Amino acid sequence: MRKLLNVLYVTSPEAYLAKDGENVLVLVGEETKLRIPVHNLEGIVCFGYTGASPALMHLCV
Repeated sequence: MRKLLNVLYVTSPEAYLAKDGENVLVLVGEETKLRIPVHNLEGIVCFGYTGASPALMHLCV
């Protein structure tokens, strides 16, 4: 079974996206706001400037 249209929308301008193992982390300051397994996502959409770690960008390519 495949889940479709699972897109993470990041609207907070202070957010930073990172990879932790096979999870995508959404960090605001020092606090982890969201941890989601990457296999549950089909895409990530960021509004405005949102930082992302090089490891996460490599995972998305």
